[in-house]
Amino acid sequence: MIKSVEKAMRVLEALSQGNGPMRLRDVAAATDMTRTNAFRMLQTLRELGYVDQTEDGAQYSLTLRLFEIGARRRASDTLVQVAHPVLQRLSGLVPENVMLSMREGMTSVVVDRIESRAFVRTFAYLGARAPLHAVSGGKCILAFESDEVIAEAEKTLTRFTERTITDPARLREELAQIRDRGYATAYHEVNDAARGVAVPIRSRFGRVAAAISISGPMPGYGPDLVEEYVRHLKTHAAMIEEAWVEGWRQPVASVPRPSSA
Repeated sequence: MIKSVEKAMRVLEALSQGNGPMRLRDVAAATDMTRTNAFRMLQTLRELGYVDQTEDGAQYSLTLRLFEIGARRRASDTLVQVAHPVLQRLSGLVPENVMLSMREGMTSVVVDRIESRAFVRTFAYLGARAPLHAVSGGKCILAFESDEVIAEAEKTLTRFTERTITDPARLREELAQIRDRGYATAYHEVNDAARGVAVPIRSRFGRVAAAISISGPMPGYGPDLVEEYVRHLKTHAAMIEEAWVEGWRQPVASVPRPSSA
């Protein structure tokens, strides 16, 4: 590992997690660096266009350069392009967050999101990460991964609430259920407010590449609501898969109609 690159990433991550501009001493503390090293790194990142400095020079913040890079990467993903209008359509049917998630390592990453219309919202923002075992989208993806990936996930079953799955045997049991029924649920597993339902998105080769989920407080959560949401999710997942196949052949033009199946 190149130490200077690792330190630069620590600085960028610290700034991204701050509640506004940060002072040098706070950046140094957050990154476990000396003030001298943190200052040098901040100045280098400022010259490269990734960090801004206030007029008085006392505080630092991120520029939109990283957002620009992320946006280019996201825009180049055919799945995200074809899924977005389908997520918008689904969002009009439910009063919750609608999200598209993909696996990166042992985490589930929200790659697209339509915010809930409800007054009370959860904070699964665009780009949010969560361990695969703790959210419905992550569990949905993990259920269809190889035994090697599942075994790796079992090594870090972090507990977030009393309902978080931390026992490997219990996790494998739930993943088997997800494969059988074709959807995953999460009930207060990553925090005490969030509930979620998710179904897989398959590529044209049949591999599960992502998950589409409905997530939020869900005050009416129960078997009937889960059944209703699963029905909506499976219909819209089929629309995404159909559009994704078409996306390999031509630019996305419109959202396909759901099949009669």
